[in-house]
Amino acid sequence: MPTIKEIARKAGVSPTTVSNVLHGRTARVSSETRRRVEAFLKDEEYAPNMGAVILARRNSRIIGVIVFMEPRRDETVLEDPFSSSILGAMEEEIRENGYFLMLHATSDEDEVIRLARTWKLDGLVLLWVPAALCRAIRGSIETPVVFVDTYFEGKDRGFHRIGLDDFQGGYRIADYVLSRGHRRVLFLANDDVHPGGDRFRFEGCRKAFADKGLEFGGDRFVVVSKDPAERRELYGRLSRRPLEYTALLFSSDYYAAEAVSFLGDHGTRVPQDVSVTGFDDNIFARLIRPRLTTIHQDVYGKGRAAVSMLMKLVRGIEPVETEIRLPVRLVERDSVASAED
Repeated sequence: MPTIKEIARKAGVSPTTVSNVLHGRTARVSSETRRRVEAFLKDEEYAPNMGAVILARRNSRIIGVIVFMEPRRDETVLEDPFSSSILGAMEEEIRENGYFLMLHATSDEDEVIRLARTWKLDGLVLLWVPAALCRAIRGSIETPVVFVDTYFEGKDRGFHRIGLDDFQGGYRIADYVLSRGHRRVLFLANDDVHPGGDRFRFEGCRKAFADKGLEFGGDRFVVVSKDPAERRELYGRLSRRPLEYTALLFSSDYYAAEAVSFLGDHGTRVPQDVSVTGFDDNIFARLIRPRLTTIHQDVYGKGRAAVSMLMKLVRGIEPVETEIRLPVRLVERDSVASAED
Protein backbone atom coordinates (compact mmCIF):
# COMPACT_ATOMS: atom_id res chain seq x y z
CA MET A 1 0.00 0.00 0.00
CA PRO A 2 1.38 3.46 -0.87
CA THR A 3 2.36 5.93 1.82
CA ILE A 4 0.88 9.38 2.36
CA LYS A 5 4.10 10.90 0.98
CA GLU A 6 3.80 8.87 -2.24
CA ILE A 7 0.18 9.90 -2.73
CA ALA A 8 1.12 13.54 -2.04
CA ARG A 9 3.84 13.39 -4.70
CA LYS A 10 1.47 11.92 -7.31
CA ALA A 11 -1.27 14.45 -6.48
CA GLY A 12 1.15 17.36 -6.48
CA VAL A 13 0.31 18.47 -2.95
CA SER A 14 1.99 18.33 0.44
CA PRO A 15 1.72 15.31 2.76
CA THR A 16 -0.05 17.60 5.24
CA THR A 17 -2.79 18.27 2.67
CA VAL A 18 -3.29 14.54 2.10
CA SER A 19 -3.45 13.98 5.85
CA ASN A 20 -6.01 16.79 6.24
CA VAL A 21 -8.25 15.24 3.55
CA LEU A 22 -7.94 11.81 5.17
CA HIS A 23 -8.90 13.14 8.59
CA GLY A 24 -11.70 15.44 7.43
CA ARG A 25 -9.85 18.68 8.13
CA THR A 26 -10.76 20.30 4.81
CA ALA A 27 -11.74 23.83 5.86
CA ARG A 28 -8.53 25.23 4.30
CA VAL A 29 -8.39 22.79 1.38
CA SER A 30 -9.98 23.88 -1.89
CA SER A 31 -12.74 21.70 -3.34
CA GLU A 32 -10.63 20.99 -6.43
CA THR A 33 -7.64 19.85 -4.36
CA ARG A 34 -9.81 17.75 -2.08
CA ARG A 35 -11.40 15.96 -5.05
CA ARG A 36 -7.99 15.37 -6.64
CA VAL A 37 -6.57 13.88 -3.44
CA GLU A 38 -9.66 11.75 -2.88
CA ALA A 39 -9.36 10.42 -6.44
CA PHE A 40 -5.73 9.38 -5.87
CA LEU A 41 -6.66 7.78 -2.54
CA LYS A 42 -9.38 5.78 -4.27
CA ASP A 43 -7.18 4.77 -7.21
CA GLU A 44 -4.40 3.65 -4.88
CA GLU A 45 -6.93 1.84 -2.61
CA TYR A 46 -5.42 3.59 0.39
CA ALA A 47 -6.73 2.27 3.72
CA PRO A 48 -5.94 4.61 6.64
CA ASN A 49 -4.98 3.29 10.05
CA MET A 50 -8.12 3.69 12.16
CA GLY A 51 -6.13 4.33 15.33
CA ALA A 52 -4.37 7.24 13.66
CA VAL A 53 -7.66 8.59 12.30
CA ILE A 54 -9.21 8.51 15.78
CA LEU A 55 -6.28 10.34 17.31
CA ALA A 56 -6.22 12.94 14.55
CA ARG A 57 -9.95 13.67 14.66
CA ARG A 58 -10.29 13.59 18.43
CA ASN A 59 -13.35 11.41 17.88
CA SER A 60 -13.75 7.78 16.96
CA ARG A 61 -16.67 7.73 14.52
CA ILE A 62 -17.71 4.70 16.55
CA ILE A 63 -21.17 4.16 18.03
CA GLY A 64 -21.21 1.55 20.77
CA VAL A 65 -24.16 -0.80 21.21
CA ILE A 66 -24.30 -2.82 24.42
CA VAL A 67 -26.89 -5.58 24.61
CA PHE A 68 -27.65 -6.43 28.22
CA MET A 69 -29.11 -9.91 28.25
CA GLU A 70 -28.39 -13.49 29.13
CA PRO A 71 -28.83 -15.61 25.99
CA ARG A 72 -30.70 -18.89 26.03
CA ARG A 73 -28.54 -21.93 26.82
CA ASP A 74 -26.52 -23.21 23.85
CA GLU A 75 -27.38 -20.11 21.80
CA THR A 76 -25.90 -16.70 21.08
CA VAL A 77 -27.63 -13.35 21.36
CA LEU A 78 -27.79 -12.94 17.57
CA GLU A 79 -29.66 -16.23 17.02
CA ASP A 80 -32.81 -14.59 18.32
CA PRO A 81 -34.54 -12.95 15.33
CA PHE A 82 -35.63 -10.01 17.49
CA SER A 83 -32.02 -9.23 18.43
CA SER A 84 -30.67 -9.68 14.90
CA SER A 85 -33.44 -7.53 13.44
CA ILE A 86 -32.99 -4.55 15.77
CA LEU A 87 -29.18 -4.72 15.59
CA GLY A 88 -29.29 -4.95 11.80
CA ALA A 89 -31.47 -1.83 11.69
CA MET A 90 -29.08 0.01 13.99
CA GLU A 91 -26.03 -0.94 11.96
CA GLU A 92 -27.70 0.29 8.79
CA GLU A 93 -28.63 3.65 10.32
CA ILE A 94 -25.20 4.07 11.91
CA ARG A 95 -23.43 3.29 8.63
CA GLU A 96 -25.65 5.71 6.66
CA ASN A 97 -24.63 8.45 9.10
CA GLY A 98 -20.95 7.78 8.41
CA TYR A 99 -20.18 5.99 11.67
CA PHE A 100 -19.15 2.48 12.68
CA LEU A 101 -20.86 0.07 15.08
CA MET A 102 -19.09 -1.60 17.99
CA LEU A 103 -21.22 -4.36 19.54
CA HIS A 104 -20.91 -6.05 22.90
CA ALA A 105 -23.32 -8.43 24.66
CA THR A 106 -23.17 -9.11 28.38
CA SER A 107 -25.29 -9.77 31.43
CA ASP A 108 -22.63 -8.44 33.84
CA GLU A 109 -23.61 -5.07 35.31
CA ASP A 110 -20.05 -4.13 36.30
CA GLU A 111 -18.85 -4.88 32.77
CA VAL A 112 -21.47 -2.57 31.27
CA ILE A 113 -20.31 0.34 33.43
CA ARG A 114 -16.65 -0.40 32.74
CA LEU A 115 -17.17 -0.52 28.97
CA ALA A 116 -19.27 2.64 28.97
CA ARG A 117 -16.50 4.48 30.81
CA THR A 118 -13.48 3.17 28.91
CA TRP A 119 -14.58 2.89 25.28
CA LYS A 120 -13.74 5.93 23.16
CA LEU A 121 -17.16 6.39 21.62
CA ASP A 122 -19.04 9.19 19.93
CA GLY A 123 -22.34 7.76 21.18
CA LEU A 124 -23.80 4.77 22.97
CA VAL A 125 -27.00 2.74 22.63
CA LEU A 126 -27.97 0.49 25.53
CA LEU A 127 -30.52 -2.29 25.03
CA TRP A 128 -32.53 -3.82 27.87
CA VAL A 129 -30.42 -2.35 30.66
CA PRO A 130 -32.09 -2.21 34.12
CA ALA A 131 -33.10 1.25 35.28
CA ALA A 132 -30.73 1.37 38.26
CA LEU A 133 -27.80 0.53 36.00
CA CYS A 134 -28.86 3.21 33.51
CA ARG A 135 -28.75 5.82 36.25
CA ALA A 136 -25.26 4.70 37.24
CA ILE A 137 -24.04 4.86 33.64
CA ARG A 138 -25.50 8.28 32.91
CA GLY A 139 -23.95 9.62 36.10
CA SER A 140 -20.47 8.41 35.21
CA ILE A 141 -20.01 9.28 31.50
CA GLU A 142 -20.50 12.30 29.26
CA THR A 143 -21.03 10.28 26.06
CA PRO A 144 -24.50 10.77 24.52
CA VAL A 145 -26.65 7.76 25.39
CA VAL A 146 -29.99 6.41 24.15
CA PHE A 147 -31.74 3.60 26.01
CA VAL A 148 -33.87 1.01 24.23
CA ASP A 149 -36.58 -0.98 26.02
CA THR A 150 -35.49 0.27 29.42
CA TYR A 151 -38.23 0.87 31.93
CA PHE A 152 -37.95 3.57 34.56
CA GLU A 153 -40.01 4.41 37.60
CA GLY A 154 -42.08 7.60 37.52
CA LYS A 155 -39.38 9.62 39.29
CA ASP A 156 -36.84 9.12 36.49
CA ARG A 157 -36.74 11.97 33.98
CA GLY A 158 -34.38 13.25 31.34
CA PHE A 159 -33.38 9.94 29.80
CA HIS A 160 -33.40 9.60 26.03
CA ARG A 161 -35.18 6.37 25.26
CA ILE A 162 -37.10 4.35 22.71
CA GLY A 163 -39.67 1.87 23.90
CA LEU A 164 -42.91 0.10 23.16
CA ASP A 165 -46.47 0.37 24.40
CA ASP A 166 -46.15 -3.00 26.14
CA PHE A 167 -49.17 -2.44 28.36
CA GLN A 168 -51.39 -1.93 25.32
CA GLY A 169 -49.90 -5.02 23.67
CA GLY A 170 -50.77 -7.15 26.67
CA TYR A 171 -54.23 -5.65 26.86
CA ARG A 172 -55.01 -6.31 23.21
CA ILE A 173 -53.89 -9.93 23.15
CA ALA A 174 -55.78 -10.72 26.37
CA ASP A 175 -58.89 -8.89 25.17
CA TYR A 176 -58.73 -10.94 21.96
CA VAL A 177 -58.58 -14.35 23.66
CA LEU A 178 -61.31 -13.24 26.06
CA SER A 179 -63.48 -12.37 23.06
CA ARG A 180 -62.96 -15.96 21.88
CA GLY A 181 -64.36 -17.25 25.16
CA HIS A 182 -61.14 -18.16 26.96
CA ARG A 183 -60.99 -17.74 30.72
CA ARG A 184 -58.37 -20.31 31.76
CA VAL A 185 -55.41 -18.34 30.45
CA LEU A 186 -51.70 -18.41 31.35
CA PHE A 187 -49.12 -15.68 30.65
CA LEU A 188 -45.60 -16.97 29.89
CA ALA A 189 -42.87 -14.35 30.27
CA ASN A 190 -39.29 -13.99 29.06
CA ASP A 191 -38.13 -12.69 32.45
CA ASP A 192 -39.29 -11.35 35.79
CA VAL A 193 -37.60 -7.93 35.70
CA HIS A 194 -39.60 -5.16 37.33
CA PRO A 195 -40.14 -2.66 35.94
CA GLY A 196 -39.83 -4.39 32.58
CA GLY A 197 -41.60 -5.12 29.31
CA ASP A 198 -43.03 -8.47 30.36
CA ARG A 199 -44.44 -7.01 33.55
CA PHE A 200 -46.16 -4.22 31.64
CA ARG A 201 -47.57 -6.75 29.17
CA PHE A 202 -48.87 -8.82 32.06
CA GLU A 203 -50.46 -5.75 33.65
CA GLY A 204 -52.16 -5.07 30.33
CA CYS A 205 -53.58 -8.59 30.43
CA ARG A 206 -54.82 -8.03 33.97
CA LYS A 207 -56.57 -4.84 32.92
CA ALA A 208 -58.33 -6.63 30.05
CA PHE A 209 -59.58 -9.28 32.48
CA ALA A 210 -60.59 -6.65 35.05
CA ASP A 211 -62.60 -4.80 32.40
CA LYS A 212 -64.61 -8.01 31.99
CA GLY A 213 -65.06 -8.34 35.74
CA LEU A 214 -62.55 -11.21 35.89
CA GLU A 215 -59.46 -11.77 38.00
CA PHE A 216 -56.03 -12.49 36.50
CA GLY A 217 -53.80 -13.13 39.49
CA GLY A 218 -50.05 -13.21 39.88
CA ASP A 219 -50.11 -17.01 39.74
CA ARG A 220 -50.89 -16.66 36.01
CA PHE A 221 -47.42 -15.13 35.42
CA VAL A 222 -44.86 -17.86 34.65
CA VAL A 223 -41.26 -17.21 33.59
CA VAL A 224 -39.98 -19.43 30.78
CA SER A 225 -36.53 -20.85 31.53
CA LYS A 226 -33.52 -20.17 29.31
CA ASP A 227 -32.60 -23.83 29.69
CA PRO A 228 -34.16 -25.94 26.87
CA ALA A 229 -34.59 -29.01 29.08
CA GLU A 230 -36.53 -26.97 31.65
CA ARG A 231 -38.69 -25.49 28.88
CA ARG A 232 -39.56 -28.95 27.56
CA GLU A 233 -40.55 -29.96 31.08
CA LEU A 234 -42.80 -26.89 31.32
CA TYR A 235 -44.45 -27.57 27.95
CA GLY A 236 -44.95 -31.18 29.01
CA ARG A 237 -46.82 -30.09 32.14
CA LEU A 238 -49.01 -27.76 30.10
CA SER A 239 -49.97 -30.60 27.74
CA ARG A 240 -51.04 -33.08 30.43
CA ARG A 241 -54.69 -34.12 30.33
CA PRO A 242 -57.00 -32.75 31.40
CA LEU A 243 -55.57 -29.48 30.13
CA GLU A 244 -55.40 -26.86 32.88
CA TYR A 245 -55.43 -23.90 30.46
CA THR A 246 -57.23 -23.30 27.19
CA ALA A 247 -54.97 -20.41 26.06
CA LEU A 248 -51.24 -19.74 26.48
CA LEU A 249 -50.10 -16.14 25.99
CA PHE A 250 -46.35 -16.03 25.34
CA SER A 251 -44.36 -12.82 25.67
CA SER A 252 -42.28 -13.69 22.61
CA ASP A 253 -42.87 -15.45 19.29
CA TYR A 254 -39.75 -17.55 19.86
CA TYR A 255 -41.15 -19.38 22.87
CA ALA A 256 -44.65 -19.51 21.40
CA ALA A 257 -43.37 -21.19 18.23
CA GLU A 258 -41.23 -23.56 20.26
CA ALA A 259 -44.24 -24.52 22.38
CA VAL A 260 -46.47 -25.07 19.34
CA SER A 261 -43.85 -27.43 17.89
CA PHE A 262 -43.45 -29.34 21.17
CA LEU A 263 -47.18 -29.63 21.79
CA GLY A 264 -47.82 -30.92 18.28
CA ASP A 265 -45.06 -33.52 18.62
CA HIS A 266 -46.65 -34.76 21.84
CA GLY A 267 -50.26 -35.02 20.69
CA THR A 268 -51.69 -31.66 21.77
CA ARG A 269 -53.15 -29.80 18.82
CA VAL A 270 -53.00 -26.03 18.39
CA PRO A 271 -55.55 -24.47 18.32
CA GLN A 272 -58.00 -27.40 18.57
CA ASP A 273 -56.87 -28.42 22.07
CA VAL A 274 -55.14 -25.26 23.28
CA SER A 275 -54.75 -21.79 21.78
CA VAL A 276 -51.34 -20.10 21.67
CA THR A 277 -50.33 -16.48 21.04
CA GLY A 278 -46.97 -14.74 20.66
CA PHE A 279 -45.56 -11.24 20.82
CA ASP A 280 -43.32 -9.36 18.31
CA ASP A 281 -44.58 -10.72 14.95
CA ASN A 282 -41.19 -12.00 13.83
CA ILE A 283 -40.35 -14.68 11.28
CA PHE A 284 -41.23 -17.53 13.65
CA ALA A 285 -44.82 -16.29 13.82
CA ARG A 286 -45.15 -16.60 10.05
CA LEU A 287 -43.26 -19.86 9.52
CA ILE A 288 -44.71 -22.06 12.27
CA ARG A 289 -47.89 -23.99 11.55
CA PRO A 290 -50.44 -23.01 12.58
CA ARG A 291 -49.26 -19.45 12.03
CA LEU A 292 -49.20 -17.42 15.22
CA THR A 293 -51.71 -14.85 16.31
CA THR A 294 -49.43 -12.24 17.86
CA ILE A 295 -48.79 -8.60 18.69
CA HIS A 296 -46.85 -6.74 16.02
CA GLN A 297 -44.12 -4.28 16.89
CA ASP A 298 -41.88 -2.45 14.43
CA VAL A 299 -38.51 -3.82 15.54
CA TYR A 300 -36.72 -2.42 12.50
CA GLY A 301 -38.22 1.03 13.09
CA LYS A 302 -37.28 0.86 16.76
CA GLY A 303 -33.62 0.27 15.94
CA ARG A 304 -33.44 3.08 13.42
CA ALA A 305 -35.34 5.47 15.70
CA ALA A 306 -32.85 4.84 18.51
CA VAL A 307 -29.85 5.67 16.30
CA SER A 308 -31.62 8.67 14.76
CA MET A 309 -32.21 10.10 18.23
CA LEU A 310 -28.61 9.38 19.20
CA MET A 311 -27.17 11.08 16.12
CA LYS A 312 -29.00 14.28 17.05
CA LEU A 313 -27.39 14.14 20.49
CA VAL A 314 -23.96 13.45 18.96
CA ARG A 315 -24.35 16.58 16.83
CA GLY A 316 -25.42 18.68 19.82
CA ILE A 317 -29.10 18.81 18.87
CA GLU A 318 -31.67 18.10 21.57
CA PRO A 319 -34.44 15.87 20.11
CA VAL A 320 -37.96 17.27 20.19
CA GLU A 321 -39.09 14.03 21.83
CA THR A 322 -36.84 12.53 24.49
CA GLU A 323 -39.07 9.48 24.92
CA ILE A 324 -40.69 7.62 22.04
CA ARG A 325 -43.09 4.77 22.70
CA LEU A 326 -43.91 2.87 19.53
CA PRO A 327 -47.45 1.56 18.94
CA VAL A 328 -48.51 -2.08 18.69
CA ARG A 329 -51.25 -3.90 16.81
CA LEU A 330 -52.91 -7.29 16.94
CA VAL A 331 -52.18 -9.70 14.08
CA GLU A 332 -54.81 -12.41 13.93
CA ARG A 333 -53.71 -15.67 12.31
CA ASP A 334 -54.47 -19.35 12.94
CA SER A 335 -53.31 -20.28 16.46
CA VAL A 336 -56.40 -19.24 18.45
CA ALA A 337 -59.75 -21.06 18.33
CA SER A 338 -62.98 -20.37 20.13
CA ALA A 339 -63.00 -21.84 23.63
CA GLU A 340 -66.41 -23.35 22.90
CA ASP A 341 -65.00 -25.20 19.89
